[in-house]
This record gives sequence, C-alpha cells and structure tokens, in this order.
Amino acid sequence: MYGNEQAVGDAIRHSNIPREDIFVTSKIWVDDYGYDATLKAFDETIKKLQLDYLDLYLIHKPYNDYYGTWRAMERLYKEGRMRQQLLERTSS
Repeated sequence: MYGNEQAVGDAIRHSNIPREDIFVTSKIWVDDYGYDATLKAFDETIKKLQLDYLDLYLIHKPYNDYYGTWRAMERLYKEGRMRQQLLERTSS
C-alpha cells in the first residue's frame, strides 16, 4: 500500500537486531480483500520484507469481502506465519 516494505525489510536485515526483538506490523489494502487475494498479498508482503512471519497483520477497513480476508488470516495464524490479526476500527 505505501510501497515501503522492501526498504523496511532491508533495514531489519541490516540492523543486526534479533528478529524476536522486533515487532513487525503490516496491513492488507482493500483491493486485496478476499480469501485467495489475501493469501497472495500476504506472500508478497513477506517476500518484500524478507521475513518468515509477521507479528501483526491488519485489515485496513471493513469493506468488500473482509470476511474472506479474515478467514485467510486465520489460516495464516494457524500456520504460524502471523502472530496476531486485527480489524481496524472506523467511525460510522
């Protein structure tokens, strides 16, 4: 979404800080909602960040197929590829 994942991944890798001491959060953009699209977007994020897992993955806004997105995130959590998931609140 913001186009900074590659740079963040490079910074983490060059920091020499152990991975377990860094809390990494990313969010899925509305265009990538839905079960399959979420899994694909997550894989792209992990690749750009050069990480094995995320500590937190956010659903940007509750629009479109965010139910499918949530199910995909549950799968990623069960697989150990993501530690926590969250749906961001929006005002009504």
